[in-house]
Amino acid sequence: MSIAIYLHLAVFGPLLMTAFWSLINERFDPHTARRAVGRIATGGTFGGVLGALMAWRMANVIEVSTLVLVLGALHGGCLIGTLLLRARMPRIDRQARAEDRHPTHERVSAVGLLRSESYLRNLALLVALSSVMSSLLDYVFSVQAVATFDKGAPLLTFFSLFWLAVAVLSLVIQLTLGERALEKLGLTANIAILPGLIIMGGLVGLAVPGFFSTSLVRGAEAVQRNTLFRSAYEMLYTPLSERQKRSIKAQIDIGFDRAGTIAASGLIVLLAIFALDSATYLFGAVIVLGVLTLLVVRRLHGGYVTALEHGLREGATQLALPSLARQGGVSEHADESEERENLIQRAELLRPGHDSSSQPAAGSDRAQGPASTALQHPTSLLDGRDLLAGEVEAVTDALRALPLETTTPLSGFVILLLAHKQLHAEALKALCRAAPVMTGQLIDALVDPAMDFVVRRRIPYALAACASQRAADGLLLGLGDDRFEVRYACGRALMTIAEANPSIVISRQKIVQTILIEVDLEAPAEHEFEADPSGIDDSSALVDDLLARDRADRTLEHVFTILGLHLEREPMRMAYRALRHADVRHRGTALEYLQTILPHDIRDAVWPFVGALAPLPAARSAREILADLLRVTVQARTSGEHRVLSRPGPS
Repeated sequence: MSIAIYLHLAVFGPLLMTAFWSLINERFDPHTARRAVGRIATGGTFGGVLGALMAWRMANVIEVSTLVLVLGALHGGCLIGTLLLRARMPRIDRQARAEDRHPTHERVSAVGLLRSESYLRNLALLVALSSVMSSLLDYVFSVQAVATFDKGAPLLTFFSLFWLAVAVLSLVIQLTLGERALEKLGLTANIAILPGLIIMGGLVGLAVPGFFSTSLVRGAEAVQRNTLFRSAYEMLYTPLSERQKRSIKAQIDIGFDRAGTIAASGLIVLLAIFALDSATYLFGAVIVLGVLTLLVVRRLHGGYVTALEHGLREGATQLALPSLARQGGVSEHADESEERENLIQRAELLRPGHDSSSQPAAGSDRAQGPASTALQHPTSLLDGRDLLAGEVEAVTDALRALPLETTTPLSGFVILLLAHKQLHAEALKALCRAAPVMTGQLIDALVDPAMDFVVRRRIPYALAACASQRAADGLLLGLGDDRFEVRYACGRALMTIAEANPSIVISRQKIVQTILIEVDLEAPAEHEFEADPSGIDDSSALVDDLLARDRADRTLEHVFTILGLHLEREPMRMAYRALRHADVRHRGTALEYLQTILPHDIRDAVWPFVGALAPLPAARSAREILADLLRVTVQARTSGEHRVLSRPGPS
């Protein structure tokens, strides 16, 4: 009977474990799985402690037949728990399952997947090599334990206490380091710890042979395998599609694990045939195998990132969200920029302290600020009088005919025309033509805090036409501007330049600094915009709220644009879209991708924007915000008229 039970557990035990972890992999998205897998592994180590305690205390108290009944009862409880878990699983992947059942999706064999996917081949090699090392260490440990302790109760007591100590240490490590190690070190680092420990243990076993050193090596290997290694290994399957996991996971977990055990057994038999010192040769073998395993682990990181990118790419076609700044010139963003400029201009008019008497009458073509002075006194500008004389048609013709291929005294006046309501588009086109020769003037105007805000906001689109390192350096300076609209425009212009000229160098330090600026200046304005019920006129505050909300909506887009200057742009765009999608798995894949590929300093700076699994708000268009602005203005005026009418007259 004992042989039958042993064979039953040997055959179906691994199948049960791989089925359980497959259920967990299908339940969670890649990002959530980091936390969930750690907690589940903690439960497993706690069960190991209880099992070791029961085996130790019951070994001399009850008969083996009774232990078999207890084991059967525990398996019955596991069956009930598994059925409950399956019944309560939310169907977050119904669409994926429906697609897998589609006739066009043929079932892929495990052999076909291994041939076509290098990532899966590396996973299979990892399982096989780790199985060989574990089997060799277990053999050396068992042989020396039998030689040290008498058979019977002493040997059984030793094994019970040894595995109890392994279970307790595993539980302590899982509770204290489990989730933290996955978050801070990453998956491949947690996996690499196992072969690293085995290599060091093998060297210790060769230098100080004996039962004590062998026990330490075997215990360290078992603790690491049951904790950090297991959690990280199961995470490696989360980016795969359900179809791939169901086709290959059991074959890798069971087939290659058993293949490793068979290979280890064959090596042991060879050593026995040639009557060689098994301990010395086996420690040497595990050292070599540990080095090979480290080489395989090194290749796993790239495969994991590629699998995440593939998951993002599969979901990208389902997302209908605004993308990041793409390759193109000023005309690509002309309509949107025009709408946003109208929004900001109307908002500025509503701010308190704004001197309406200094504004031009309706229909006037004059600009405000320093540009207004230039335009209202053309006779004092001699060389620029023809350019700034006033008639829109004449100035437009002059701008189109202006020879700006070389710098002229009129270049500065053209920059000022960026603040003109009706002439800024033609001025921008002229500056785009002249950008290569007047890059310095444009940069000086961009970083000048006394320059009109409207001018500073439009200059980046002119610099975008000059794909040079000097223009990029100037735009990097603009990323530190106090106004978000200027920083936003500089980011988009930098993306255009970087795509047009791949040799452009963007400072990593500047990227981190830019993201930290957005974190520090982030303005939460996620509320409805209504008139103040107290009756106090607060239209300017409502306008500020509208602009703050627009800024909050676009800050994440700006951050991802900056990230795209340092990392691969297309995966960044896909991750940005996925973060705004309603599907939990798509968002989780994006978060896991970002957590995996972002350097620690950049990840820490970005995470306040993307760390939540809730879908992020989609950036609203300027037209939508302008409609809110008009509604706020009407509410404020209606409230003011009501207060005037309700005010009691003189008695």
